[in-house]
Amino acid sequence: MKNYLREAMTLLELPEEGIEAFLTEWDEIKDTKIGEVILEGYNKYSSDDSFNPKEHLEPIRMICKENNRSYYPAHALYLFLLTRPLKERYKKMGISEDIYINSIMDVKWKLMKTVANDGIWGTSFGSWSAGFFKPDIFGIGRLQFEIHRLGMNYAGHGFDLNPDTVVINTHIPASGPLLPELCMDSFKRAHEFFREHFPSGISIFMIESWMMFIKQREFLPSSSNIIKFMDLFELMATYEHEPGSRDEMWRVFGKYADLPADQLPRDTGLRRAYADWLQKGGTVGGGYGILFFDGEKILK
Repeated sequence: MKNYLREAMTLLELPEEGIEAFLTEWDEIKDTKIGEVILEGYNKYSSDDSFNPKEHLEPIRMICKENNRSYYPAHALYLFLLTRPLKERYKKMGISEDIYINSIMDVKWKLMKTVANDGIWGTSFGSWSAGFFKPDIFGIGRLQFEIHRLGMNYAGHGFDLNPDTVVINTHIPASGPLLPELCMDSFKRAHEFFREHFPSGISIFMIESWMMFIKQREFLPSSSNIIKFMDLFELMATYEHEPGSRDEMWRVFGKYADLPADQLPRDTGLRRAYADWLQKGGTVGGGYGILFFDGEKILK
């Protein structure tokens, strides 16, 4: 198992410091009850396609708690091991290797957030990342997608949609610049991937995100990739948190999100814009967007 763990972490392009930290953790727990419980979940997932790997996160957390050990590293090790049977599952489903790699890379993105926020090699996002192993969520190019229900009524573009309408829900991993051309490439590829769900030939994408907060237009420049991303969607609904709320701001400021506005880091353009906005008494929020895609272009 140790050799495969190194192989998996190398595939995920983890820094050597992290690889060594996880291998040391594995050496310390592999012959304990914690290691036994991790391998129990791995074996269930490997032998039963109906097994939901998310269900095994809680037993791992509890056995770590009983042993006064953080469960973040154990959850990460569990997910690393699952990458092997997941690859076989993807092959049986006829899904390409590049989508497999993009999907498992979510473990890295969330792991690096945990390192930045908590200073520990592990993942505090195990429940989210496990969705890529069920698999329900797929990394397709720059973005991530899953089949979802719209959750609200919508009329437009010749469609009369209700809350139960099947749509492609869109997620944005923290994996680099949110360039419009990369997003369009993802929509094209997702259109093909989920084609069977949309017999009309028009794919319906939705998103719910802090990046869809309409007031960002007041303090982010039009050249911002976030604004360009917002412009791809039609806004269906928006919401605003109470004054002083920092809801979702960990995505911008990480572990510094709860600092007074005048002490927030301003080391990037996005952080400067948000810090200045918050210092002026601005609020934060999010929104719901929808777009219709015909395989080549967004219908406007």
